[in-house]
Amino acid sequence: MRILDRLLFKTIFRSYIFILAVFIGLYFIIDIFTNLSDFFQTKPPLKVLTEYYLLMLPLIFLRVSPLAILISVLYSFGEFNKNNEILSMRSSGISRLRISTPIIIFTVFLSFFSLFLQEKILANSQKRVEEIKMKFIQKSFSLVKEETNIAFTSGNMIFFVGKFLPKKGILQNAIIFKEDANRNIEKKISCKELTYENGKWQGRDISEYRLDSKGNILGIPRHYATKEIPIEEKPQEIILKKSIFAQFASLKSLRREMKRLKKIKAKNLLSNLTIDYHKKLADPFSHFFLIIGILPLALEIKKRKVALSSLGVGFIFGFVYYAFSSFSIALGKAGIILPIFSAWLAPLFFLSVGLSGLSLIR
Repeated sequence: MRILDRLLFKTIFRSYIFILAVFIGLYFIIDIFTNLSDFFQTKPPLKVLTEYYLLMLPLIFLRVSPLAILISVLYSFGEFNKNNEILSMRSSGISRLRISTPIIIFTVFLSFFSLFLQEKILANSQKRVEEIKMKFIQKSFSLVKEETNIAFTSGNMIFFVGKFLPKKGILQNAIIFKEDANRNIEKKISCKELTYENGKWQGRDISEYRLDSKGNILGIPRHYATKEIPIEEKPQEIILKKSIFAQFASLKSLRREMKRLKKIKAKNLLSNLTIDYHKKLADPFSHFFLIIGILPLALEIKKRKVALSSLGVGFIFGFVYYAFSSFSIALGKAGIILPIFSAWLAPLFFLSVGLSGLSLIR
């Protein structure tokens, strides 16, 4: 069996590496042509461009790896079936689960490797990518439009902002919650406008409320016509921090923010962040769920044109998986289904379909 396991693994691994390399190459080509006019205008140094694309690799891998393993399994098993090798294995008394064991182990490894990339590398690499974009490639800060209803953290403060005008360096209608050393909310600050001037954020029309451990207001609020608010970030850094946190924050960071939101009873934001947390937890394991879901078909597919059929079926199956996942997450954010359940609906559905299909194969 070890010889058979090595044969199955080697075939699928080679296909996976080839397809992954093709997808990464296509991603680079599309990105280069998308930013070509910016490259000609800004003329970034070759060293910077090389760093930019190397730092893009973790994100690209996380996006294309599940589809690459899906297509490689379909192709490899299709070749085995075309040559009646799967039939020979089954005739020798080898179960379909035993045939599938090497690929299942490989997808579990890919899932945990993806989780490692997401948690330990992605946030820092994407932060640098966005910095390079802003400084050398797109000069994007000058093109950023105003945003409404944003939330971010700075030091021991949580900000909820009605409107953000990045080019003017203005935050309007801000509500700020300040934590003490034990991360208990001690102050609520209402500020009509915050303006970035001379390297500092100056607040206008400010009301400060002291809060007890239950969030109730203590005493009389203090009012200030103007007051400096110690925000560490510049306007462009707020854009960068907001973008990085929203898309690439680690699970640990999300858990910390969830605890903060729970303390200040921000239910809607907490619900959305809970969905984001579970989605980030489920996404790396899409390798596993996709392969379990497709195994019944992969074990039975018998096409002469294996490469074309594998590519077509792989894209269709992947599209259905991610469309279902997006739909269930939308239902969760709309409050129709539980936030925790929404991120796991598609993975669990495909897992159950795959296991049911495997049990029905004779």
